[in-house]
Amino acid sequence: MEEIKQIFDRTFKRLFSLSNKAILNLINGLFGTDYPPESTVVYTNRESTDANLKNHYADIFILVNGQFHYHLEAQMTLDDNIVLRVFEYGFHHAMESQRDGNLHLVFPEPVVIYLVDQDDIPPESTLRIDFQGQASISYRVRNFIYLRHSLEELGQKKLIVLIPFQVLRLRSLLYDSHGRLRSPDEKAFEQLLKTVKSDIIRAINTNLSAGNITAVDAGKLLDLTNNLYQQIILHYQERGGEQAMRPLLPGAMRLPNDQFYFYVEDLEEKYDAAQELNKILTERASLWEEEVSIQANRVSALEGENEKLKARIKELEAAASD
Repeated sequence: MEEIKQIFDRTFKRLFSLSNKAILNLINGLFGTDYPPESTVVYTNRESTDANLKNHYADIFILVNGQFHYHLEAQMTLDDNIVLRVFEYGFHHAMESQRDGNLHLVFPEPVVIYLVDQDDIPPESTLRIDFQGQASISYRVRNFIYLRHSLEELGQKKLIVLIPFQVLRLRSLLYDSHGRLRSPDEKAFEQLLKTVKSDIIRAINTNLSAGNITAVDAGKLLDLTNNLYQQIILHYQERGGEQAMRPLLPGAMRLPNDQFYFYVEDLEEKYDAAQELNKILTERASLWEEEVSIQANRVSALEGENEKLKARIKELEAAASD
């Protein structure tokens, strides 16, 4: 089961290669904010190290407009300790984001996105923190249980970024609540597959027409949906299930555009790196020019002093000869 969780985790992180417009809609929908499309989005993810010197990676940290911090974690199953990890990640992030000389820790606003529905997932998780002799606080982390929200509600909140996880509705026919294999009714599976396919395509087309996502975003969402569906069925077959693989969306069972996307992203990263290097070299060149100018002025001043000394020596020699 760990392998399939990693697939969902990678898919979740891959969503954040979408446009800033799509990500801002996600932030607005999850946190009830109203950032305009021209707002800036910066990913501030960092590796952190715990007391046992083990490295940890939080899912996603986002800084909007250079001021507002958000922390998004994705979970496949209920984890009672997730609130502890979110607090730990938030603390490390606050420490690393602290400005020099400013003794003020700013924790990002967190949310845990549960990709499957379980009856025992609460609306929020709470961590009680006691500062002895000072105060007690309740650190609250809201839980967003994706499959508990209708497509209409998701559409109203413009949460189109999460649409690939609609394919998880198929898992209820493939596994029971304990993760054991089922042999789904062929007709029921075909009907649900048809419904999921229709819902996803309609949602993507609607949001593309409304300007909530770009055309490139739409292509990526279709590709990620196809890939996630493929991985679910392959994992089911590997565990002994006999469900046949059927194409879900146009473009079918692979990520046909990923090579292009990765190539473009790689070029963008190289371009940004080249721009940064050019900026550094330009600044250094400017400093060198200033240094050369200063040294030239010094040489000029020394030459002037030298001429004065020569003239003074001549004066002294003339006086001595008299």
